[in-house]
Amino acid sequence: MEMKDEQQPPHASCSPELLVQQVKAAAAAAGVELAGENALERYDEAAFSQVVATARDAGLSAFTYLRMNKKLFDGDNWREFVSFVRAMADGGARPALPRCDTGHSDLYVGFLDAGKERKAPEAEGAATAAAV
Repeated sequence: MEMKDEQQPPHASCSPELLVQQVKAAAAAAGVELAGENALERYDEAAFSQVVATARDAGLSAFTYLRMNKKLFDGDNWREFVSFVRAMADGGARPALPRCDTGHSDLYVGFLDAGKERKAPEAEGAATAAAV
């Protein structure tokens, strides 16, 4: 999602932007939400801007940032990442996770409500087993 066609070497004969368009069209045709992730370890404004543009155009329901490591937290890289996260939140089709998983997947999302922490049932069971 962060790659542009113009950044690919001519001998590669590839089009990452066209690939994203094809996946977007397939998701729309199938009536499913589209989620994405980055493929490369990049921390530059150009890559982050491409993801934001692709997310807006594709109407992403979620984006996973891969390769979060020590380099991400270095000065300029961190500033670029913070700007990227803000841009995604401001322009995303769904800026916040839903309170429930309406897709009936096996995804669990935990929330903190009014200072009261809720734990997944499996987490509570593990804590009980560890105490015994």
